[in-house]
Amino acid sequence: MAFMSDSAKIARVKSLVGNDATATDEVVSELLDQAEDAILGVMYPLIDDFGQFSIPAKYSSLQCDLAARYFARMGANGEVTHNENGINRSWGSPDDADLLRKVTPKAKVY
Repeated sequence: MAFMSDSAKIARVKSLVGNDATATDEVVSELLDQAEDAILGVMYPLIDDFGQFSIPAKYSSLQCDLAARYFARMGANGEVTHNENGINRSWGSPDDADLLRKVTPKAKVY
């Protein structure tokens, strides 16, 4: 996948969440940052500070998918299932392992 600008990522996430009015640029940008940290956490499992790293362009779509999932879960507070007024919701992977499985960890031998 080609490089996606931050504004393109925000637009994609908004599209994925159905252009929900609560999906402001600021909210989506924060969720994209969280998704980037999750991806970098898998790529570099032994590093605590990701400040010097950015995700490769090939993970831009995955970053957007994770951010959209985070948006959909807002307010669920880590629930795996939720039932209310006859509406049942469940998330198969509360830790996003199903999506993060697509990320290849990196290692360096010294």
